[in-house]
Amino acid sequence: MKTIIPLLLALLLPAVALPATDSLPAETEAARAYQEGDYARAAALYNDVLATGVESVTLYYNLGNCYYKQNEIARAILNYERALLIDPRDSDVAYNLEMARRATVDRINTLPRFFLAEWHDAVVTALTADHWGYLSVFLFLCFLASTVLFFRATTVVFRKGGFVVGLVSLFFALSSAWFAARQYRRETVRDQAIVMTPSVVVRGAPDPSGTELYVVHEGLKVTLIDSLGQWYNIRMVDGNVGWVPRADLESI
Repeated sequence: MKTIIPLLLALLLPAVALPATDSLPAETEAARAYQEGDYARAAALYNDVLATGVESVTLYYNLGNCYYKQNEIARAILNYERALLIDPRDSDVAYNLEMARRATVDRINTLPRFFLAEWHDAVVTALTADHWGYLSVFLFLCFLASTVLFFRATTVVFRKGGFVVGLVSLFFALSSAWFAARQYRRETVRDQAIVMTPSVVVRGAPDPSGTELYVVHEGLKVTLIDSLGQWYNIRMVDGNVGWVPRADLESI
């Protein structure tokens, strides 16, 4: 799915689960189980599909809905987050994720970010890594065409036009390649996780006897900044850090 990158770098829940494109038999059966209200069986079938290596926004979205219906909020959030990694523009997933978050215990204020960082992230997530890659290739082809025009044009106007268009195309081609790389990293480097147990004590050291700093609860999203043995060093959205057992988290 991400083959273009190496080349460039050389919850209003619906009544039924969303239909999957080119559905596998197991997905069709899972959708039927969802419609019948057998959410546990539907979730098991969707997980069987994921175990085969198949991933899609619809698959994670439907699985998240199954867990939400069973009041397994942490697993619902986990799968909605995974869906947004594939397509950060999906409004249905974003809405259901927000609904699921409202059912969690923790309410943590996010540290304010520099506005340029906010703009950068908004641009990066505007398209998928593949789409940024395709756009970069198209713009680079425009640059090549403009270069040919510059060297072969017989008039000053066309030569100037080819030069200007070529520079602009090259700039945006390189920018698109950069955004593709950033989005690809966002999709593949899973450095965020969801707390999966009802409550977890965050400690000042990777040891059961470490100082108790604070307690977090299931469904909370954290950033993984380091690991040591069976412990993760995490950072909260408010900037607080600490250590928690690996078993209490699951990577997005």
